[in-house]
Amino acid sequence: MGKITAIMLGAAIIVAASAPRAIAAPIKIGVGVIGPISPQTEADIDSVVGALPNVKVVPIQPPGGIDACVKRFVAGEADDRLDAVMIVSLPPESFQTQRDSNEARFTGAYEIWTLNLSTLAEDRHRFTFTDSEPVIGGAAAILSMPAQLFVERATGKKLISSDQWQAYEAVQTRVESKLVAATKLYLQTASIRDTGPLEPLETAKNLLDRGDGEDAMAVFKSAGVNNPEVQRMIANAQGQLRRSAANALLGRTLGAMAGGNAGAARVMLADYEKAPSAESARADSIRRVLAGVPDRHAESIYDGVIRSDVPALDHAAFVAMIKQLFSEQTGSAPNEVIVSAKDLTVEDKDAPQGLKVQLDSYAGALGRSAWLMSLKCGCDAGAVLTGEAVGGAILKASYSPSFTRPHVGLP
Repeated sequence: MGKITAIMLGAAIIVAASAPRAIAAPIKIGVGVIGPISPQTEADIDSVVGALPNVKVVPIQPPGGIDACVKRFVAGEADDRLDAVMIVSLPPESFQTQRDSNEARFTGAYEIWTLNLSTLAEDRHRFTFTDSEPVIGGAAAILSMPAQLFVERATGKKLISSDQWQAYEAVQTRVESKLVAATKLYLQTASIRDTGPLEPLETAKNLLDRGDGEDAMAVFKSAGVNNPEVQRMIANAQGQLRRSAANALLGRTLGAMAGGNAGAARVMLADYEKAPSAESARADSIRRVLAGVPDRHAESIYDGVIRSDVPALDHAAFVAMIKQLFSEQTGSAPNEVIVSAKDLTVEDKDAPQGLKVQLDSYAGALGRSAWLMSLKCGCDAGAVLTGEAVGGAILKASYSPSFTRPHVGLP
């Protein structure tokens, strides 16, 4: 009897050992492109991403920034849920062409943006590439090569003929090969490799930490408000949402001060003090600095209080501050402010025209923004001004704690 039992136990062990092990579901990464990238190159980029361990690529139409991605891929339909997003763009506006007697040379920028939909960790990386083509004839035409070239390849429509078309086709093929190679190189160490399965409640918590209560509530709702854990998190979030609303008012106050407008700062400070979660000590210190200062004054007088308050601002409050700063110094409110770990991008559709008449104002605002970003992260920081979401940089600024003033210049 004991021998039979031993035989049966051994057989059970063998069967269990031979049974297939449960395999974790692959991580779903949505991959989309912006700009005139050919369908073949899109497919090649998908293949490069799909070659990562345990990753499934889902082709997507880029919906926008973090808020739009959360609404669609976390709080949206269950079939649309993703674990991460990767968007690649090739802005035609970034191309620059130079020509000498023998060849035309051009440079372009290829951008990669990744987003972990649980942690909301972003990574932005730009590759600059160069290429050239001999100038044998049609010099004027080849100087218009970059923008026209990519439109032709992406649409499949031949806008030029014969030898010039063949030359442009050759350049396009080389450039797009560089894009695929750059993607492969980037992915060797990219943070997106560490993406785990989507955790909507972690997403909601990180949204709250950013000061984004509206999107957090949308995620809570999608997770099911009858869920006891969700109900507990919503209850705990109410105080945090009130603090975030107050912080946004504080951020605008600091932005008006950074822009040198004491009058506007006083009005916004009064609004901040009315908020239930306002901190009286912060308000008192700001009021003391504003007391007796003319409505318009050199912004450096406020640097002490700004240095003490900026590091504690949440994401939404920091964005509100940068927008207010630009409004004060340029008269134009940015369309978007994108903040990453060490850098920020200010998108202002009025900037290309505004720079023609008030370059100093935009340069000053961008330089102050780089300084504020450095205060926020406690590190060397940069700021970029663009006219469009996927456009090239118009101005760039950098700041290091060792600098006496920001460095601002053309890209």
